Amino acid sequence: PPPRRPRIWRTATLKHIIHSTSGAPRTGCIAAALVLTLCMGTWGRPAHAAAPLSSSLQRALSATEAGGTLPVWVFFTEKSDVSPAALTRAEAQLTPHARARRERNRDAGSLVDAYDVPVDAAALQSLRSTGVHVRHVSRWLNAASVDATPGNVMRIASLPGVARLDVVHSSRTTDPEPETTPPARAPQSSATARLSLDYGSSYWQDVLIDVPAMHDLGYHGEGVWIAMFDTGFNIWHTAFSNLDVLITHDFVNGDSIVADQAGQMGSGFHGTLTLGAIAGYAPGELIGPAFAATYILAKTENTNWERHIEEDAWVAAAEWADSIGVDIISSSLSYLNGFTNGETSYTWQDMDGVTAISTIGADIAASRGILVCNAAGNGGYVSEPANTLGAPADGDWVFAVGATDAGGTRSSFSSVGYTADGRIKPDIMAMGQSVYTVNPLDSTYTTTSGTSLSCPLAAGAAALVLQARPLASNNMLMNALRSTASYHNTPDRLHGWGVIDALAARNAIATGVRETPVAVTSLVAYPNPFNPRTTIDYVVVARGRVTLTAYDVAGRRVATLVDAQEAPGHHSISWNAVDEHGATLASGVYLISLESGGTRASRKVVLLK
Repeated sequence: PPPRRPRIWRTATLKHIIHSTSGAPRTGCIAAALVLTLCMGTWGRPAHAAAPLSSSLQRALSATEAGGTLPVWVFFTEKSDVSPAALTRAEAQLTPHARARRERNRDAGSLVDAYDVPVDAAALQSLRSTGVHVRHVSRWLNAASVDATPGNVMRIASLPGVARLDVVHSSRTTDPEPETTPPARAPQSSATARLSLDYGSSYWQDVLIDVPAMHDLGYHGEGVWIAMFDTGFNIWHTAFSNLDVLITHDFVNGDSIVADQAGQMGSGFHGTLTLGAIAGYAPGELIGPAFAATYILAKTENTNWERHIEEDAWVAAAEWADSIGVDIISSSLSYLNGFTNGETSYTWQDMDGVTAISTIGADIAASRGILVCNAAGNGGYVSEPANTLGAPADGDWVFAVGATDAGGTRSSFSSVGYTADGRIKPDIMAMGQSVYTVNPLDSTYTTTSGTSLSCPLAAGAAALVLQARPLASNNMLMNALRSTASYHNTPDRLHGWGVIDALAARNAIATGVRETPVAVTSLVAYPNPFNPRTTIDYVVVARGRVTLTAYDVAGRRVATLVDAQEAPGHHSISWNAVDEHGATLASGVYLISLESGGTRASRKVVLLK
């Protein structure tokens, strides 16, 4: 790659801090550098002077009609209390999963920092007193996004404690179109016959990144928490009957429902496609890389109003996901051009890792230990020095994913680097052309293209590696996936480090990092809910006694479905919802428990009559 071009002073300082440490960057340095980046530009302002407005906001204001509103970022001055007591309170708010993730990514004694401290309540109260509608509050950015008129903007700029104001950027996007050419099914050969799962037409997208090998070793994403950011999600398709969803939130409409709702903004079309690629499970048709992971679903895109995507919803979703404890974010959204309402588009020069708000938010998320996977974009090729990346794919610690066809050849639409400051992007590649996934319109399946699809496939593969190496940091995961990818010796602006190999990445992580022992894996039931029969699939890695038992919600055993010595491999059993004595069970929730080799897996099923 070409030499890194010098950045402005604040960014050069960011890089100096990070790389002045010995060895790989530590997340503590990342956090400190990001704080410095955000604070620059607020020093030296005379007391009581109005806070400055960005040039983008000034242009947007000039294009706003009288009485009209526009989304505005309000950045505050330093938080007043980042004392040890405040940090202790912040640490106490960590969920067990969030604590575990930070412990494997951050130095002992620094699990939290100033980013985790809330925005000053007094500053927020002062902002609300102007009468504006507060959209989102960001503790990471020490900011709030609001809907403001030009008059509101000037009043806010004069408030004490306000450092600067900027526009909330938004973009226009289009959903990928379903394709008419069906993909080839998995070849019938001795090699595929030995696989533990039948991938159907999704075979090619999985085998390209060596997912079947990980599945055969017993890794399907169990225990890994993945947040999906997209337009919304309709999860009634049969391929989602096994989907484990922990929590959902709609950051566009402000409720917990991420499916389509009459009269609300946002469509589940695009999100359903991406979720199907990573998490779908329908043997013989579609198997996503991480079909047994736990999912956190966030609707962050407003598909009304000329298909807006707004950055403040992305940052709000990232903070929410961090607070829950997610391990991986898979985001198939990007911010570059097509901005509306008089706003100024980002340019390729802005793809420098420090300009776009979503990029800053994504890098902060990475400093919390989250592996942030983001679609590189569908901008195609452009000659140097320009790039076609979309934020936050330009982030220093964002794993930007480009797209290939089934053979690993770069797709012509896949965005290219370098970043404006000379870093290699995209980072890695996965299949994004004619990807097989659920049809969001009915119960069938379809193919579609875009880095929107390669991103969740790569995120799913990363989840398998994390399951296999549960103490690996996000930096270790990225390095392992890069160092074993197809272009690892000659990374470039078209392919990054190349097509990933999940098994090779798992093997590349030091054996000193504890590996999850697996004896029982992949307990799924479909359809679920069911009536009158469900099929229970499971994979046994080591020969031994297997016990499969059904319990009611009170913990009483209602049926023993399997109690026998079984060989390694894939097993399947049909249950028609009868108890030990052959009596038909009533409608309700039941727990299916699988035990073998000292390990246990469980799955809730729902009988609906």
